[in-house]
Amino acid sequence: MVNGMFRLLSYLLTLMMLALLPVSVYAQHNETNSQASNIVQIAVDDIPVFFSPYASSALDIQYAHLFFDPLVRWGDKQQLEKRLLQKWKSIKPGITRFYLKKNIKFHSGNRLSSNDVIWTFSQILKEPQSRHFFEGIKQIKRVDRYSFDVYSSLSQAQVLDYLTHFFVLDSTFYRRNKIDADKAQDVVNARHNKLSISGTGPYKIKQYNPALHLNVVSNKDYWQGQAAIKELNFIKIKSANSRQFALLANDVDISASVSNKTVETVRFEKSKSLVEVISSNVIFLTINDKKSDVFKRSVARNAVHLAINQEGMLKHIINGMGSVSSTFTPLPQVQMELPNPQLPDYDVPRAKYLFSKIDMPEYLTLLVLVDEIGNTPEVAKALVNMMKRVGIKLIITEVTDVEEWHKQLFDYDFTLSVWQSPLMDRDNIYQDLFVDSALANYISVLFEKEKVADSIEKQAMLFEQIQQEHRIIPLFFQNQIWATDNKYNLATIFSVNGIPYWHLLTVNED
Repeated sequence: MVNGMFRLLSYLLTLMMLALLPVSVYAQHNETNSQASNIVQIAVDDIPVFFSPYASSALDIQYAHLFFDPLVRWGDKQQLEKRLLQKWKSIKPGITRFYLKKNIKFHSGNRLSSNDVIWTFSQILKEPQSRHFFEGIKQIKRVDRYSFDVYSSLSQAQVLDYLTHFFVLDSTFYRRNKIDADKAQDVVNARHNKLSISGTGPYKIKQYNPALHLNVVSNKDYWQGQAAIKELNFIKIKSANSRQFALLANDVDISASVSNKTVETVRFEKSKSLVEVISSNVIFLTINDKKSDVFKRSVARNAVHLAINQEGMLKHIINGMGSVSSTFTPLPQVQMELPNPQLPDYDVPRAKYLFSKIDMPEYLTLLVLVDEIGNTPEVAKALVNMMKRVGIKLIITEVTDVEEWHKQLFDYDFTLSVWQSPLMDRDNIYQDLFVDSALANYISVLFEKEKVADSIEKQAMLFEQIQQEHRIIPLFFQNQIWATDNKYNLATIFSVNGIPYWHLLTVNED
């Protein structure tokens, strides 16, 4: 009874606090409930400025799937789904032939052909970031109207994984209108039909204001059939607490990136529910033995690991919305247990004892790469308190710029950063982590020392060994947290790598 009353009071107090938060951005353009009753209102932290998947500031992948189709995509059970592709076959090592589905139309009415695939690849090569992402694909050649060959040094499984991010553009439309991918989309109103976008996707833009919202309507001519939800409105509300209040006040139906601190307010509402999406998003702690020789000794690294309460951070920083594992492995293996009996548990007395036997520096330093969610600064503060309990003074430096991070990387005893891959193939994920993550420079030094730079298999084995030696510690995995009105099937629209496919959204049957 007391616990129930306490929860109720906490809930009411949170609502009162949330009510004071600004939601003016939403209020400026929100229609009345009667006018917008058939529109699903979705609160998000940001909406696009550029509407090309290959702009220098690329279209976020959830929006890319609104307007474009990839050649293939990942489903919810780690299976590849054919989208624009009908089939494929290996011609010889390094060459795979792909066959497009026929009679698919772009929003403009133009028909999809292999010419569009070739032209899209030419646009990919113009933008450094997208060119780097697809660098394993060397060339794409037209065979006929509906087939093309992909030349690559990658395995076929790796190529298909990359093609889940290959969104095909309407070449005739873009060339005729001389559209610049890096030109921001103008404000669009309901009567405006001159857009800088034409894809094969399930939705089209109806209204758009970059400061306020993105309103989309279903594509009646979509090759897979019109979406069940005819209209979606993505509302830009930067504050997580404000998004949550808008949901609880029934001003929006769905909210992205729910605040870890106030998830209980959603759980308390019977008409609302949380949707937790499993993710490979992981916070890594590294221990650098180049600054302090003491960390060349395994006993010192073990003592650090013993002092860290990973389960406690998972519970108190992200409300248990994630998981703890002794080592990171690519997403396909996340659910597998990796028993490492040599890895110690959280044990403060043991950590203090080990540190007392080591000639430790007066203080240690931690470089933090601040993440968008804001959890790395919280984790850093927790680490300061944990190290204090074992007699270690930890000094924090925070940076937001990746280049600055790389410059200072080896000047600190510890580093803290977040990493998540958009890919699913094991080798692709490792390649992304070893080459393109914030840890890449740190990892490459270890690989060069052990002379494994030429083999992904040897690199993967060494990376697991590095984790078991506590040179790199995956502190915890962070899941995505969404909140929704119970009338929608939000939990079933996500891919295995956490992408919402909005055309799968439906109203639940009573």
